[in-house]
Amino acid sequence: MIYLILSILFSVITVSFFKLFEKYRVHTFSAIVLNYISCVILGNVTGEHAVSLTPFYNEPWFLYTLILGALFISIFMCIGLTAQKLGVSVSMLAAKLSVVVPVVVAFFMYDESVTALKLTGIVLSLAAVYLISKKDEVMHVHPLYILLPVAVFAGSGMIDTLLKHVEKTYIPPADATSIVTTVFLMAALWGSVAWVFMKLAGKALPLSKKEMMWGLALGLPNYFSMYFLVRTLSHFSEASRIFPINNIGIAAATTLVGVLVFREKISRLNFAGILLAVIAILLISFT
Repeated sequence: MIYLILSILFSVITVSFFKLFEKYRVHTFSAIVLNYISCVILGNVTGEHAVSLTPFYNEPWFLYTLILGALFISIFMCIGLTAQKLGVSVSMLAAKLSVVVPVVVAFFMYDESVTALKLTGIVLSLAAVYLISKKDEVMHVHPLYILLPVAVFAGSGMIDTLLKHVEKTYIPPADATSIVTTVFLMAALWGSVAWVFMKLAGKALPLSKKEMMWGLALGLPNYFSMYFLVRTLSHFSEASRIFPINNIGIAAATTLVGVLVFREKISRLNFAGILLAVIAILLISFT
């Protein structure tokens, strides 16, 4: 359980960085690309083997890391666009509702148990995420922007599902650190290529010392949030329990940090969502 708590903690710290980016006017995409480079460095330093010095491209799990790397950078971009066009609450809601995807897949592919209380907990977890993310304002946007949260929902669900498949299939005998680091390496490569093409297209993409400092710093919590999530999956047999707890924990903790640290206002619906999240976690964890 300590790995799960650490994964949630580092995930909350990661989300908090984006609030600081806005405050200090850090270019988000440039910082995101550098963040993945930082993750690769951390993985090579903390892992048993330096991924960059091994023929990881010959490993049977390499194709999955290639796909996950592309998903990481693209979903990060979609989350950013969703936050800009529809609001941060919609972005977080779409990402956390994606818990439905790996849970449903786990039921059908891995024959995980289904109980009435577990199903109730999953339903309550979805309601909790909605209430936690609910805001009072009504936004009028172009209809095409609705596709952004759909992409975040589907992409985040695919990431969680592929992570669970890789963990079940390749860890062990493969080292979890090596796989996670390779995923971040692929994300860094995809992001770097996208950054170069955008720069050649005339997009304003600053890469000052500020972006370098914040981007490399972001890599620390981002790396360990993913590392501890994979370690959590390796210690629990049923993903249908882990993903709801992880996502709800992040949503609830992020809301509390927003109120206590960033002085954001919380509505009665948000508070009700946090309470509902606790109930959902209990039902999913102990059934």
